Amino acid sequence: MGFAQGEVFNLGAHGTGMILFDVRSAPREALAKADFDYSQDLMVRCATFDQTVSGAAGPQKMMIQLLPGPDIGEKAYVTKESFSGNAAGVGLRVLAGTVSLDMGSNTGLAITEEEALNLMSQIAKEFLEEVRNSH
Repeated sequence: MGFAQGEVFNLGAHGTGMILFDVRSAPREALAKADFDYSQDLMVRCATFDQTVSGAAGPQKMMIQLLPGPDIGEKAYVTKESFSGNAAGVGLRVLAGTVSLDMGSNTGLAITEEEALNLMSQIAKEFLEEVRNSH
């Protein structure tokens, strides 16, 4: 398995935002099982769930939404995270052959969910195009 990690800075309406990403390369079956082993029924049943995270102020409950992703690669999904109804982050995961691309961004003052998802979708498309062209 190959693995790479990085960050992309962007200037949002209210300051600089950052998108973190990691790229994994492995046989397609292994990636599909690790990151995309779900049915449409499971995606609907798990569309919203809570996760408790530890913080300086003690445990906090975070709500996570699991949504279908944009039409990129073979499979894609989006996650949206919020605390007490306030958007906190958004993520995009894409499977394309032997590559799994996972990106995430904190949202709020520097970048909105929509801006982050648009940027992540653009990065995913360009990255996967480079991967296709390199083979």
